[in-house]
Amino acid sequence: MKKLLLLFMSMFFMLGTSVAQDKGDGKDDGNAAFALEYSNPKDGEFTFTVYNIRLKFNKDVVATLPEGGIDVKNNTTNEVVKITRLDNNEWLEKSEVVFLFEQKSVYDEKEGKEELKDQVIETPGQWSYTIPAGCIKSVDGDEFAEQTFTFTIASSMDIESISPADAVTTLDKIEITFPKPIVKVETSKMSILDNYWMPVASFKSEVAYSDDRKTVTLELETPITTPGTYNLDIYQGVFLSEDGALNNYKYVSFQVVDPSPSFVLNYNEGDRVKQLSDLEITFKNVNEVKLVDGADPVIVYIPGESEIEGTATLSGNKITVSFGELKEEGVYTYAIPEGFFTMDGVANEYTSVSVELYTFTITPLEVVSVTPVEGNVAQLDKIIIEFNQNITLSFNEDWQQISREITLKGDKQDYILTYAPSTYSVSNKLEYLVNAKWNGYDAYDYTPILDEGTYTLNLKDIVVDHAAEDYIDDWGYQSTKWHAKNVSVDKTCTWTIASTGIDRVAAEQAVKGTYDITGRKVEKITEAGIYIVDGKKVLVK
Repeated sequence: MKKLLLLFMSMFFMLGTSVAQDKGDGKDDGNAAFALEYSNPKDGEFTFTVYNIRLKFNKDVVATLPEGGIDVKNNTTNEVVKITRLDNNEWLEKSEVVFLFEQKSVYDEKEGKEELKDQVIETPGQWSYTIPAGCIKSVDGDEFAEQTFTFTIASSMDIESISPADAVTTLDKIEITFPKPIVKVETSKMSILDNYWMPVASFKSEVAYSDDRKTVTLELETPITTPGTYNLDIYQGVFLSEDGALNNYKYVSFQVVDPSPSFVLNYNEGDRVKQLSDLEITFKNVNEVKLVDGADPVIVYIPGESEIEGTATLSGNKITVSFGELKEEGVYTYAIPEGFFTMDGVANEYTSVSVELYTFTITPLEVVSVTPVEGNVAQLDKIIIEFNQNITLSFNEDWQQISREITLKGDKQDYILTYAPSTYSVSNKLEYLVNAKWNGYDAYDYTPILDEGTYTLNLKDIVVDHAAEDYIDDWGYQSTKWHAKNVSVDKTCTWTIASTGIDRVAAEQAVKGTYDITGRKVEKITEAGIYIVDGKKVLVK
């Protein structure tokens, strides 16, 4: 009995030990072998740019760099970038090591001085680096053995075409064509999104290739038949070519339409138009369209409660109804009577659509005023340009404001003017600061120009969008329609900073003391302005 009790206690102890070693919380208990969980970039990965190297282990670690750092070498070009620092930020997990590259002195033209910046790796080719044995140790004394890692900086390639380009009744596969043969696709990084940008379908992992491997066919796990607009973000680096190039980012949308017979009009309910043309009835998914002999005509009700009958002609899958010239301003209602035509033998129901013909005024973009006024000025610090209508700076295809910075030309040197609006609501003014700093969101601080000379600004360099049409909105209020894109005005502004009393004080007296702009001595500066302090011109804000 005693032997059985001892055996039971022994088994219980062993079981308890086993449970203690595996708590099920995902944390290391100190008994597991010291191992690397992942590296970034991954060993053997293709990528575009590497900013640092990150290693994560299954245990908390301590890292030291060998003397002279670690070489990261491009095996194609023999270029070497050194790892010389460890990232010691508090947010890093204790099981992570982040290696930073050597810093380089770079001249910052905006700041006008040399700055140290981290190097990045972006030269195409295969790169490799070796972590020496003992460089990384676990907190309980295990050493990470010497290991060599590789990654490849790839060149980029654009997508040539994507289909289906036209509307379909079922979206079940997508074909993407590249200029180079493709060898790898990461379908897990893509999914089809609905109009609310929610995932609705994913792709199968298996893909099909054309004979030359330049066209890849991706099949959806679940075909989409519900009518609507669907979106796809093809992220950078999803497709890898035979020669090691990765795809650039591409966005595309697809239209899924109802396969049942239907028709659309060339006007939508409530449209506002500048001129009225013929009414067009275009059919989809219809084998045969017929005009019904003896049917009531299509009528347009025009402002003033009069009406006109239209003349209908059928060509292919489109009916065109002409009403002659319609010019009177106001709301027109097109009424298509029941039984006017048949689609595959089925007569249409009554349909109507109302459209507003409105007059508008195109107002050319003009400059109303420029502050400061052209001519002699004491200094140049802020330049405000007022237009005859609301404007906003144009954006390029990367959604960057085109004219956020412009050039003010001087006799001796040029200056940068930075867009710095006092309010971010749309207005008819643009405000620029001289020599301002830019923090990525706003312009701040500036250095006024006080040097004598002539300064010229060509307003043609400022590219804006503007509201060129005036009309009355649905509630009867005067409004403007944004009309002109990427326009500018052909005007040049010139200012001259000439020698003033304050300059003469500086040149003639050059004595200790403080003087105002008229040359009078000031005992104490109490207001902002331009002063001579010990023979030097200064601006007090």
